[in-house]
Amino acid sequence: MRKEKEALETAVATLLLITAAVVLACVVVSYAVSTVEQTLNTNNIPQLDRLKTMTGNLLNQTDLFNGTQPQLPSQPPP
Repeated sequence: MRKEKEALETAVATLLLITAAVVLACVVVSYAVSTVEQTLNTNNIPQLDRLKTMTGNLLNQTDLFNGTQPQLPSQPPP
């Protein structure tokens, strides 16, 4: 019984660590995107918009519950 409890605690701690790492990565990417936009004084770079969409989808996973899947990134335009 004790080993099962420790295994469950380990699994929960691992999932929390993974979730925290994903959220932190999304925040860092969002910060980098807005920094690049401010540096270049532009808001219409398609690659940056795609990054914003992807990080938004990761942070807001309600799309999966609504039955819609976020679009995978396609080849960047030339």
